[in-house]
Parts: sequence; C-alpha cells; structure tokens
Amino acid sequence: MLWFCDAESSKLCRHEITLDANGRRLLVTSGSVRAPIYQVRGQRNGLRTLPHTTAITTVDWHPTLPIFLTGSADNSVRVTSIL
Repeated sequence: MLWFCDAESSKLCRHEITLDANGRRLLVTSGSVRAPIYQVRGQRNGLRTLPHTTAITTVDWHPTLPIFLTGSADNSVRVTSIL
C-alpha cells in the first residue's frame, strides 16, 4: 500500500493506493463516497466500490483472495468480494 502525503507534514496524507495480489487491479481512495478500481491489465474499466456516506479514507486488498476493504471518514468499513 502507498500513501501520498504532504512533504511538509505526514499528518496530511491524502490518498492510498493498493494493488491486488495478482497485480491486476489498483484500488485507490478518493474524496468521494466510492473508490475507483482500475484494471491494470485487460479491458475492464469503470469499476467502483460500494458507497459509504462520507469520503473513503483507506483501502486494502486481501493478500490472496479477490476481496478488498474500504474504510470511510464515517467510521464504517466495507468488505467486498469481486467474484
């Protein structure tokens, strides 16, 4: 997982990016209630996570399964399978 932060202060982290175990899908946080999922290889585009009520602040993939989680500023967590 990667974090993008303000160079002056690590308190101002903005976005997280994480690849799935196969390196095929990229999941990123957003200022939105849904996080985009990008297909690194292949044809599928436009996937998005299930919505939260406030901005998504954290994302991560299961280490071996096609399952990911999203966490939101509203303190909710969603675990989702893409099977």
